[in-house]
Amino acid sequence: MIDLINRIFQAAELEEKTNPDFKIYVLKEQKNYWVIVQYDGDNINNVLNDQIELFVKTKELVQESTFDKNVNLLVLNKVPKLEDVKFDSLLDIEENPYHFKKSILYYTDEELKNLNVAIGQSNVLTAIETLILKDEIFEQHKTNFDANSFESLIYRIAIKIPFIKIGISQTNNLKSLEEINKRSVENNPLDEILEQDFFMLDEEDFSAMTNETILEKLKTILANEDQQN
Repeated sequence: MIDLINRIFQAAELEEKTNPDFKIYVLKEQKNYWVIVQYDGDNINNVLNDQIELFVKTKELVQESTFDKNVNLLVLNKVPKLEDVKFDSLLDIEENPYHFKKSILYYTDEELKNLNVAIGQSNVLTAIETLILKDEIFEQHKTNFDANSFESLIYRIAIKIPFIKIGISQTNNLKSLEEINKRSVENNPLDEILEQDFFMLDEEDFSAMTNETILEKLKTILANEDQQN
């Protein structure tokens, strides 16, 4: 997963700060910093104990006065199976207010393998922003939440990495993804809700959303979709 996440950040043209123990990316225009670490299985419980040392190390490396209030910690958590995910424990970690704004991306090896196959040789950021608009991807995610090939993983990634956006241009003389999405919005109320509630948010607004707010918006999306059927 760390390789896939690195490719996303690099495709988004964030600046990487080299370190052998963890990854740091900087979004200079917004003075925003991302620290990426890997904790597999139950080792996720060590995040809070390790965060002080990690914060000190990353701050020394970045050497920016804006670091303290603008640093995000993205924790990659590989689990043997999704039934092993302890959501209450993950929420406790994410809501811990000290040092970092924390996000946890859980996944299985099987999900990651299937997603890499779906992406293929494409630009990873372009591929994810394209896949997330496909009706069949969302339908799998909605009807088989966290029990599908890779579809739910795409939405987990998009929620945890807020600069994943819609509206990038495609090559080979195809219309831009934004134009395709606009046409879809005209005919699909579900797409309109997704567009307004998630995809059009800038990074600052998305980062300010609590987990509870995101959950409530997702519940609204699903409820509106059911009413249309």
